[in-house]
Amino acid sequence: MNISAQAIDLPMSAPIAFTSRDPAALHGALWVDPAILVTPGGAARALRAITDFEAYAAGAKAFLVNLIGQQIAEEPIQGRDGQPTRLGGELAHAATVSEIALLTNTSEAAAARTVSFSNGLVDRHPAAHEALLSGDTTEAHVKVILDQASTLPDEAAEAFGVEALSRLYTRKGHPRTPGELRTVIKALRERMHPESITPRKARALADRDVWLQPEDDGMCTLTALLPAEVGHAAYRRIDAIAQTAHRADGEYRTKPQLRADALAQALLGGEAALNGEALLTGGSAAVGDSKGPEPSEPKAAEPVPVPIPENLTDLIRAEIVVHLPAAVLVGSSDDVAELEGYGVIDAHTARELAAAEPTWQRIWDDEDSVPVKLGRTAYRPPEPLRRFIRYRDGVCLVPGCTCAARRAEVDHTIEWQDGGTTDADNLALLCPKHHALKSLALCTLHRAAGPDAGSLNGELVWTTLLGFEHPAEPLARDHILAPRTVDPPPFPSSRDPAPRASDLPAAFTQQANWPPPF
Repeated sequence: MNISAQAIDLPMSAPIAFTSRDPAALHGALWVDPAILVTPGGAARALRAITDFEAYAAGAKAFLVNLIGQQIAEEPIQGRDGQPTRLGGELAHAATVSEIALLTNTSEAAAARTVSFSNGLVDRHPAAHEALLSGDTTEAHVKVILDQASTLPDEAAEAFGVEALSRLYTRKGHPRTPGELRTVIKALRERMHPESITPRKARALADRDVWLQPEDDGMCTLTALLPAEVGHAAYRRIDAIAQTAHRADGEYRTKPQLRADALAQALLGGEAALNGEALLTGGSAAVGDSKGPEPSEPKAAEPVPVPIPENLTDLIRAEIVVHLPAAVLVGSSDDVAELEGYGVIDAHTARELAAAEPTWQRIWDDEDSVPVKLGRTAYRPPEPLRRFIRYRDGVCLVPGCTCAARRAEVDHTIEWQDGGTTDADNLALLCPKHHALKSLALCTLHRAAGPDAGSLNGELVWTTLLGFEHPAEPLARDHILAPRTVDPPPFPSSRDPAPRASDLPAAFTQQANWPPPF
């Protein structure tokens, strides 16, 4: 069946054209020619063309990120005298990641990945970079190649990258998806690696870790990087527990739900989860034993059904901070609360957590005798003041940084050695990395001029090594702990929407063989 765009009710006006808001940095304009959209297959051709441009943009972005890193490395970044070695001496890299995070409005973790990808692409894989700039491949394919080459020594990495590019297409010329490419070049990587897998695994073992990713609707993803044999054995044991529990009379939970509950029971149940009452007795593989029977195999003795409690809140013993409005606490409101380090949780869960906590910590203001102003009488703020700062700021104050308060450090905005006081209005939360950048004077945190003439009691401003200023502000909790009383600021007028193609000068809209706008 041939699809004709003429049969579709297309808008008469052209699609929005893209022109840079900084034309001195990025010249030209880009838009989809509306004439092509009314031809058979025209929209598909336009999509292919945009995909090629996305590849070019990714390659250009990698070049610019790498260039910014080089420029920062050339800056005098020794920092303030008398400071100990911080950030492992990798000051240029740390400053680059922080700069890129703010310039691209991404998290520090995402910026670190961008910097690593850009440096690897430009410095170690020029052939892949050229393929991306020309639109011969996509950013997703190049990331697969760089990911597989990341642990190769320099003398093998570039040759592997060139060889991997030849696997972008099948023997019959069909382009491989990123997933298909990964499967093909994983074997290639093993063949080209000059070192055996045994010492590589020993080094990779040092990267084992567990991390938490918040998800929607009060859920999260808990991920563990483990040796393959340990992870497989752990999963098989959890699956065996779920399989057995699923056969119990009256059990209505699905096997995936039981696997999740069995994992939570094992982690939170302490000794009770490790004895015969909470885990399988007989026939289950112990963690680390990769030779145990598969869960689906018949067992000589049927394991005893495992009681896995569905409500695991009472097993939680770690310190948990819940920002709980009084109306929610007493049950007169079912509005939301906030679980620190995660975000919005429902009122029922918040009340359960509050009831299970044996000790409550209340945050008082200065009228209730918390020493929020110590002046120059003490350098180190006492714990009540630290707790107040942690709960007031919520996260590291550097824009885009999501380091939680429990992992951040209380810092003097005006340094103690420069006459700063240990007062609440001169203390702020910074993550260890940004604290180090500030202490080394590579970046600064200062208060802008306030409303009073000559005063410095205005808003906090974070200034990067390259001189860009960004407002620093605490975690916004108005949407949880109080009704919004102030309308959000309007979209900045300096970022006006790009003009439509019909608004561009006639010279731009002529059907001429213009070169690409890059």
